[in-house]
Amino acid sequence: MKNITKILSAFLALTLMLGVGAGLFSVPASAAEGTWVTTWGSSLVNGSVNVQALISFLDVKLQDIIPMNSTVRTTVTVTTSGTSLRFRFSNQYGDSDVTIAEMSVARTNRDHVDRIIDGTQTPITFGGKRSVTIPKGKYVESDEIRFSTEALEQISVSMFFNKTTYMKNVGLSNGRTFMERGATSSEINSVKLTSASEVNITSSTITYHSIPFLERIDSLSPTEDACAAVFIGDSTLVNDTYLYYAKRIVSTGVKNISVINEAIIGNKLLSDGSGIIGNLYGDALIERFQRDVLDIKGVKYCFVKIGLNDILHQFSKSLGEDTPKHSAKDIIAGYRSLINYCHDNGIKIYFFTKSPWKGYERNFLGQGVDITWTQQEQDMCDELTEWVKTNKEADGYIDCSPLADPSDPRQLCPSFTPDGAHLTDLGSIAMADLIPMEFVGIRTSKARTAADIAGKDPYKEKRQIEKDMAAGKYNNGGSNNGGSNNGGSNNGGSNNGGNNNGGSNNGGSNNGGGNNGGRNNGGGGNSGNTTPTNPTTPTNPTTPTTPTNPTTPTTPTEPSSTPDTTSEPVPTDIPADIAADDTTLAEVPPSELPASDTPADPNAGANSMFELETFEGINDAKSLEAGNQQNNTFSEEEVTSVGNGGTVFFVLGFALAVTVAMSTVVLTLVRKKETY
Repeated sequence: MKNITKILSAFLALTLMLGVGAGLFSVPASAAEGTWVTTWGSSLVNGSVNVQALISFLDVKLQDIIPMNSTVRTTVTVTTSGTSLRFRFSNQYGDSDVTIAEMSVARTNRDHVDRIIDGTQTPITFGGKRSVTIPKGKYVESDEIRFSTEALEQISVSMFFNKTTYMKNVGLSNGRTFMERGATSSEINSVKLTSASEVNITSSTITYHSIPFLERIDSLSPTEDACAAVFIGDSTLVNDTYLYYAKRIVSTGVKNISVINEAIIGNKLLSDGSGIIGNLYGDALIERFQRDVLDIKGVKYCFVKIGLNDILHQFSKSLGEDTPKHSAKDIIAGYRSLINYCHDNGIKIYFFTKSPWKGYERNFLGQGVDITWTQQEQDMCDELTEWVKTNKEADGYIDCSPLADPSDPRQLCPSFTPDGAHLTDLGSIAMADLIPMEFVGIRTSKARTAADIAGKDPYKEKRQIEKDMAAGKYNNGGSNNGGSNNGGSNNGGSNNGGNNNGGSNNGGSNNGGGNNGGRNNGGGGNSGNTTPTNPTTPTNPTTPTTPTNPTTPTTPTEPSSTPDTTSEPVPTDIPADIAADDTTLAEVPPSELPASDTPADPNAGANSMFELETFEGINDAKSLEAGNQQNNTFSEEEVTSVGNGGTVFFVLGFALAVTVAMSTVVLTLVRKKETY
């Protein structure tokens, strides 16, 4: 009897030990009730750089690598609460199979984004195994991992590679990645990686964080009506607009509507791109729509902001020859295809109008202005905006005109942009407040504004400009008329520089290249990549059936920082738990909204591989450090370094000596160039 008692006691002790250490030694969760919904994502692109576009006879692909015995840790923000997680890793663009030796998920230290909270480490498994091989051109999904999350919580996914691995598949927004290179063993469960540096693409003004292989994370929501809203588009959405919108949703007490950002820098609607870094601009949106919208778990809403690059790239001096020519009508036909795809799958779709972009310029390899504002391109943008605002086919639209500079509605308010086209953190806050909450079935009166959540007043400068205009401090006659701005001949007079000085700088002061020069719109990418199931847009597609009287809420010209408490009609599609919840804003605990800023990482940008200045810039360094909590993105052109400073692999058909010599020349040439 004593022996039996000892055995039972030992068994009980072991059970308790396993329970305490469940975070570190848990096994895959068994099937549970609830609804799977994608809670985080980043659209992957081909991570190689095409040097042949620079030197025609040199058929070289530059790509970063993960050295043997390296640990990679990626930190992301989930946007829904759930009880379990499931992870998807992709090798869509790979030339060979990729093996990840082991991986885990843990909660992130809020004070140190590169560290995890000890005791929360949980293995990620595949069919019960710690190691997984991702076949080339394919993706894999993990087992269901029991790991509870709260909406807007940061988690970290750590991966160990025991073999040298090429980073051919990378996301370029919505997370931050750190790498411990060449350690003697795995460090996936280490609270702090011993000597990790950040994996990024950076320049003197912006930082863009690479996310290798991790494509999306699904969460098991305990509610049946959990759903997802997907933001998709180009660099004008590669910012924190989606995250601020998610915070607005959570401020109402709703934690089962995820907000996913699938925007890609330099992306186009109708075609892939070209050029040295064309691969980084992703597949044409109409081709990736199946993967990045329709395949999202629980997708119910889609927000689209695309088309500017389709217009600008065809007029680019460097990209024009290789860019298909499209009219505004062609782009509208593409919009109609997206509407059909969404409505056929029970998804509501909303379009953003074209945001102002006058004052933006793109400088190609230091050879002068490559893209600039002209009235011809503006007219095409205006035609798209007019269709977005008047069509009866989509389910609604977001009017971006409140982001405009009062002194010239064709350009963004200076504090909203670092370069004339892309958004600063203030711009992201302002745009998030332009999106009606009713679009996702929530009463606007129940939500806090993004401005209130961030504790910032994005329209302060705009009001000052209006006061200065009223006081006669702006000489609009010379700086804003078409004569000085058309044709790309000296776009700077009405540019942001003048407006930044409260109107004291009129047209003659010419800020021309001072708008951080050539950011934006560097081509599409990935011609020849795997084509999703969606067909390409026909030249003259038939107009789809118009939905019955879709309502388009009117967007206020300038959102108030105070929540609207007026009585509003309740949309018929509000989820039951929302419609029944009358919780006031005062009852929502402030602790449920995380701190607005992620601590700056001392290693950011410390390791450069090669320089390709201006890769579709979006946020300047101050904007990134102060505002973009997750992305810290650059956008479509601003590159001085690609990757993490690791070894570059050259695949050549001739001798190794020639390869080394030519690659040295290429890197030297590129490094000397200021912009791309």
